[in-house]
Amino acid sequence: MSEVVPIYAQGLFSVSPGRVVMVVIFDYLDRGEYYAGLLRRGGEALAQELETLWDNMQGFLDEEEVLINGARVRPTVRDVYVGLRGDAKRPYIEYIIDFPAELKPGVNTYRNRYEPEVAEYDYEATWVLPERSELLRWNIAGEVEAPEPNILRVRVKKGTRVGGEEGFDFKIAF
Repeated sequence: MSEVVPIYAQGLFSVSPGRVVMVVIFDYLDRGEYYAGLLRRGGEALAQELETLWDNMQGFLDEEEVLINGARVRPTVRDVYVGLRGDAKRPYIEYIIDFPAELKPGVNTYRNRYEPEVAEYDYEATWVLPERSELLRWNIAGEVEAPEPNILRVRVKKGTRVGGEEGFDFKIAF
């Protein structure tokens, strides 16, 4: 499996009163076709790999400190899926993750604290906040834009220093 190299990631974060649902997809270059072989064989080997992926992602999430309005929340992996992007050398791994989000009328905060690191590959994240929300400010590494009052897009290039504490504040009217 040493030939499996992460090359890109994309996350979509849907925020609603009560819950944040995250769909995070990692793309890989897999010259040895490790994942294609697992998908062909299926069975126990694939089930074991999915369990390992699940446990590893949950471990990473458990190391982060995620806060909504100052209260710690615990992101939880709900599903893991492995697929191919039309080529045995281009697998992807999709995670569905969620966590509680007790939002209130007025200003809300999201913070994520994790160990500083250097991005090993390009990635993007898009946050979609509830209707009638307005982003007020953010502190996130990379290129960040708010093309709509309730949408936050982040693009991070390989080699960018990320981590520490990142987050944003937004106002919501119920």
